[in-house]
Amino acid sequence: MATQENRSMVSETSICNQALLWLGSKAITSLADDSKEARWMKNNYPFIRDALMEERMWSFAMFRAESTVTDRDEWDSMYVHPMGQEWISVFRCYRSISENRMQPDPSYRLEGRNVLSKYGTVYLWGVKRVSDTGIFSPMFVQALAARIAADAAIPLTENRQLQVDMWGLYQDKLAAAAVRDGQQGANDEITQQRLTGIRYSGGIMGEGY
Repeated sequence: MATQENRSMVSETSICNQALLWLGSKAITSLADDSKEARWMKNNYPFIRDALMEERMWSFAMFRAESTVTDRDEWDSMYVHPMGQEWISVFRCYRSISENRMQPDPSYRLEGRNVLSKYGTVYLWGVKRVSDTGIFSPMFVQALAARIAADAAIPLTENRQLQVDMWGLYQDKLAAAAVRDGQQGANDEITQQRLTGIRYSGGIMGEGY
């Protein structure tokens, strides 16, 4: 319950204010404020958010979709699968899927807002745009605030050393968030592998780690 309550307090304004705090700048009450800081945040926040989402396959933003089309490209060499409006990027494309196996599509490539493939039916896996801040993981929020601070450092403070520092903070926050996000759903498997390693090493805690 506490986690849900904390997430409900996260907003675009609170994320931007975290960035402004790191910059030593004045906090805003809303992105609609008539201040230099608020105007910059309002104009840049959505683009920075999407850029960070494109960095990796964040678990809260992943999508899976099946696409079947008959349209082909101008050279009549590939099928053209339009990307969904809210899709930021497609990271994987499969020609077939089953309960036990997924067959990658080695022919696929991205051109503009389309996925091109020699197959008329494909299965796509990627990242979509998420604007609901309540869905963001806490560590993603930290990484996003740091990225905003890095981008805003020069326009709002004209301090180049501060920009360098904020980029360093962003890299640290991004790395930590990526590691934590990559662990989602993997704990049981990792634990089982570690327990198996202990058994085969003679049952002594600490061996096999």
